[in-house]
Amino acid sequence: MPKTIQFNSFQTTYNKLLKNAINDLTKVNIQYFHHDFQSEPFLHVEAKVENVMLEHVETHGLVITVLTPETTFTFTERNYYTNLSNDAVVFSSKNDGETYCIIEFI
Repeated sequence: MPKTIQFNSFQTTYNKLLKNAINDLTKVNIQYFHHDFQSEPFLHVEAKVENVMLEHVETHGLVITVLTPETTFTFTERNYYTNLSNDAVVFSSKNDGETYCIIEFI
């Protein structure tokens, strides 16, 4: 069974994302799951990571941004919990218990 660790700190999650992004792992696999579609993601992106950023925005707290050539993914401390499970990073919504995003580097 994979070990899951929950963090209240977006800084720890950012460090993990940054470490994986600059490693030899060149692509990111991002899957969003929502409500009754638990077994299938409603959005799936596989792309090269261009940048991972962390910034503080007064109204949202810490914000993690993952940039790919195709799109930008943003996670705010105010709206997401974050967990690390082996090499995957999981963001789950604070507002909806069934919406979450899994980020894996491949």
